[in-house]
Amino acid sequence: MMNKLFNSKTRRKRILNLTFGFWILAFIFISGCASKLCIAPYPLPHVKVKMHTPGYWISKTDNPDKVIMSAEQIKKFNEANCKRKRILGEVLRTDNIMSGKKLSRNILNSIKRIQREKWYTTDNMRVDNLFFEAVYRNIDLNKIPDKADVKFALTLRRTNLRVLPTDEIIMSRKNNHDFDRFQDSAIDVGQPLALLWKTIDKKWAYVKTEITPGWIHAEDIAISDNKNDIVEYSDAQEFVVATGNKIDIFSDSKCENFLDSAQMGTRFPLMSSKKGYFIITFPVANRRNKLSFRKAYIPIYEDVHTGYVPYTKRNAINQSFKLLHAPYGWGGIKGERDCSRFIMDIFACFGIRMPRNSSQQARIGREIARFDRSGTQERDVLKKLPQGISILYMPGHIMLYLGEDNGNYYVIHDTWAYTEGKWTSMVKKHIGRVVVSDLSLGEYGKTGSLLERLRIIRTINGEY
Repeated sequence: MMNKLFNSKTRRKRILNLTFGFWILAFIFISGCASKLCIAPYPLPHVKVKMHTPGYWISKTDNPDKVIMSAEQIKKFNEANCKRKRILGEVLRTDNIMSGKKLSRNILNSIKRIQREKWYTTDNMRVDNLFFEAVYRNIDLNKIPDKADVKFALTLRRTNLRVLPTDEIIMSRKNNHDFDRFQDSAIDVGQPLALLWKTIDKKWAYVKTEITPGWIHAEDIAISDNKNDIVEYSDAQEFVVATGNKIDIFSDSKCENFLDSAQMGTRFPLMSSKKGYFIITFPVANRRNKLSFRKAYIPIYEDVHTGYVPYTKRNAINQSFKLLHAPYGWGGIKGERDCSRFIMDIFACFGIRMPRNSSQQARIGREIARFDRSGTQERDVLKKLPQGISILYMPGHIMLYLGEDNGNYYVIHDTWAYTEGKWTSMVKKHIGRVVVSDLSLGEYGKTGSLLERLRIIRTINGEY
């Protein structure tokens, strides 16, 4: 009897020890699998310092000064893309009256789509139904009339376009503060909008933009009583384009009183140019909070161009390198750019309208190749690919092609990080800016190299 009891206790002790040991090993394994974060090296692997200058890549380009598309060809190119649904919109062609039922359904469907996902606040708490109930109350869809009046406005400053009418940072996973998933995009100053609805507290406006609908701070826009004022502003024949990363705008001719700044690709109607500065038309709100305009001044030394920049490979590469090392900003948050906004701003300098999201940008231009899986086929395509005017897409990311060097293929892109190693040795290397890299980046990581993940290649040359 004593032997049986002793054997029973021994077996239980062994089982407990084995169970405890299993959980210890599991904890160590899981901890090791969690990717460690460190700073990426500078320059990145396979990148030489001289590759950080546009001239290095221009010298590898055939016919760098050949005009790819004329102004008239670019206009037709944009019009064709606007006719293709879900790529680009033309706000100023929106009807003055909209079906209230359609508007209510669109807003409701967008909220329901969001509610189906798991979201977290900055304190890592799950977003609950109380949050969405407050959103519904503030929007109050029941008050939308059967026929909703559409009003037209301009943005008064660069502002955020939100998925829902809230400034609260909402994450898709815990401790992921740099990626506010309710941030849809950033809208530059002077952009036309169709105002469709306002929240009950009047702080948020639901608007249609040329890239996507969303919620914007009502104080950042001014409504016009005359739609033609916005048309004339947007279609001004004489204009300047911001061609630097960011340019400063002043309220006085001495350029001493700062008024605002504008990002690459933003255009302003040009009133005249004087010795030392450009005089532009700048949107403001008058005392009745209606759209008005004032003179503003851009110093002659700022990086701007009268009219659009001629669309050549040289100019495209030069524009991209003006953003080299510019910080990454998801959805344009904090005044910065992500990968697709990087592409969008470069092509805006030439008057080429690009969609906001990378997946939509991958539908613009002539399709050169499409890949289902990695192989040597990508390298064969890249060898003949035009530099500076070709975009490379993979799910969730887009890049501008620079060319080949010593058997490696290089891009310039705005990226957050890449991984090296797998499982217990996984290391996440933070970049968080615009960089030059070759397509082998991440080849030793779990997700594979940029080349292995490549899916679509397109050239922006007027074909579609």
